[in-house]
This record gives sequence, structure tokens and C-alpha cells, in this order.
Amino acid sequence: MVKVLLKNGNLIDGLSDEIKENFNVVIEGDKIIEVTKEVPKDLDKYEVHDCSGKYILPGLIDCHVHLVWDGSANPQAVINYEPDESIILDAYAHAMETLKLGITTVRDLGAPRGTVLNLRNKINANKLPGPTIICSGPPVVMTGGHVHYLGYESDGDSEVRKNTRRVLKEGADLVKVMATGGIYTEGEEPGSVQLNLDELSAAKEEALKKNKKVAAHADGIEGIMNCLEVGIDTIEHGIYADRNALEIMKNQGTFLVPTMKVMRQLTSSPDIPEWALKKAEAVVKPHFEMLKQAVEIGVKIATGTDCGGPMTPPKYYYDEILIMKDAGMNSMEVIKASTSVAADCIDRDDLGAIVNGKKADLLVIDSNPLENLEVLKGEKLIFKNGLIV
Repeated sequence: MVKVLLKNGNLIDGLSDEIKENFNVVIEGDKIIEVTKEVPKDLDKYEVHDCSGKYILPGLIDCHVHLVWDGSANPQAVINYEPDESIILDAYAHAMETLKLGITTVRDLGAPRGTVLNLRNKINANKLPGPTIICSGPPVVMTGGHVHYLGYESDGDSEVRKNTRRVLKEGADLVKVMATGGIYTEGEEPGSVQLNLDELSAAKEEALKKNKKVAAHADGIEGIMNCLEVGIDTIEHGIYADRNALEIMKNQGTFLVPTMKVMRQLTSSPDIPEWALKKAEAVVKPHFEMLKQAVEIGVKIATGTDCGGPMTPPKYYYDEILIMKDAGMNSMEVIKASTSVAADCIDRDDLGAIVNGKKADLLVIDSNPLENLEVLKGEKLIFKNGLIV
């Protein structure tokens, strides 16, 4: 097996606060096997990529996507009457679009039946190239609740318990629950409580039996506080989290995945239904103020976009990280939120950093992203599992 050498690059390793100049990264198979200042001897035994003057960083991670959706104004309508075979093919196309942007890992937080679970399995078995997919499968949701059409409708703690066991039996990497209402389901408000305290507690208890994390769609403060009381691992969106909730998140080590861009996109198109537009317009400002406060307090923030959602195709990942910087994070903090912190959030200690033994998911870019994060949007050399995409 020919080793790959990324020679003499400037390393942003996902862990350090400083750029490490003139480093060499050696890849064998799908893993990083050496990170060193020394140039290996016998260069003819390596596939050498001269990275002089360039920047090497870990592949990026999106902690909140929906691969079955296409990012159009009404993505659910596109798949409502499609067979699962068609949905899986579309999900694969969206996954590859994401990978080609330099996003080498995604956490899918809601897909009907076994669609994305089966796609993940084929990629994991090396039957298909693609990004690493961490997948919740169908979310656990109250009957008629937020995006109920993706999930397992459940009423009462016993049904939540059974459906949590069901999705874990089907192979989910984590459990997704809908603690509150949201924007893009008609007839509900983001602040409304949906799964209650007992139901959330049942989901968390069952996930712990399989050593799995729980992610919660949680917009309103009462639902967020319910999630924190039962020890939910990641709060998705967190729109109306107040200082008290954010302090608890910091103290408990709860992750916030803010998904800022999708809320702004929901106000951007005449094709968005009026009922969704009004809700979206109401949340954009408090959502951003929440994120600024979370940054100030020091909550663990992991990058996630809700890409696939309305008006939010995968390319908007790079707008998401710019919003995070606008909220007070510095460029290195944003990169860590998109690499090592995100890897911790999704429970994958083999990803997110340029360290011996980690997966060889890497980006090589021409300019320093710490000076301008927008350079990440541009051309880049992408390695996934040691192979050039």
C-alpha cells in the first residue's frame, strides 16, 4: 500500500489554538499515521502532495442535516409520495454534494423509515463512496407533532420507550426527540412543549441502555429546560434558551447545535408559506441573541445547519460558520466547532483532528482561513478516508 504524504503544509489540527508551520502528514490506508516536522526519507515510496504555503485542516462536520430533503422551499412535498428506493437515491445525491464541499461527516437527524440508515450501511460497508453518516433514523415525536411525517409518533412514556427501543434496534447511532414545536410544521408554535418531561426521560433512559446519545429539537424555553432536566445530550436550535438555561448547558456539558442559517433562509423566499414565514420572522432576532449569549457564557457549540431544510441546500454550511463568527466566536473557535468539538458532539473520537490514528479526512486549501473564513468556500483538495474526493 502506497503511503500518502502531505508535505510541508501549515497545520490547523482542530485542537491547538496555533497554526503549526511546515508540518508533514503521512496517511496509510484510511488513517493518519504520522504528523511530523521531519520529511520522510525515500520519497519515491510516497504519493507526495506539496502543500508548501497551503493550509491543512480536518474534514468538516455538519452536526444537523436531513439528507432526504433537497433544500427547496417545501422539501417534504418533494418526497411525500416517493417510494423509499427513490428517497434513498436522492439522499445519496445530497450526501455526495455535501462531501464535494469538504464536509466529510454529517449527522442526519430525521429520516423516514430505514432510508438514511440503509444508505449509511452501504457507505460503511464500502459499497458506496460518501461522507461518514451518523444517523438517528426516524425521530420520536408526539402524534401530529413537529415533522411527524419523518418519525415514529408516540403518546405517553410507554410508547416513547417502545419507539426509542425500536429505532435503536433498527441501528440508529443516536436518538432524536422532538421536545417542542417548530417553524415548518403547520399549526404549532416553536415555543410549545410537545414531548413532556416523562416522555423525554423515557427516551433518555432507553438510549443509555444502548450507550447512545439523545439529540432534541428544542426551540422554546420550557421544552429546553425539560431536556436539561433529564440530561439530553444536544440541544438543536435552542432559539429561546435564556441565560439560566445556557448556564446549565455549560455546567452540564450539553452541546448546542444552533442551526442559524436555516431560520434566515425561511424568511428569504416568496415560496415559503405565510404561516411559516411569520414564525420564522419572529425567531431570527432572538435566535441570534441567544447564540451571542451562548458564546459569551462558554457553552459547547457544534456546527450544524439543518441543511436539506427549506431553502437551505448543503452549500449554506459556509454561511452558517460566518454567522457563528458574527456572534462572537473567533475563527479558530469556529473551525474547532466544525471539527474536534463537532466530533465530540457526535461521539466520534476517530474524527475531527489531525492526530496519529485519526481517520484521514482532510482538507488542503491555498489561503489562511483564520484570516478569512470565506476561503473555505473556494477550491480545495479533499481527502476522505485517505482517498482524494
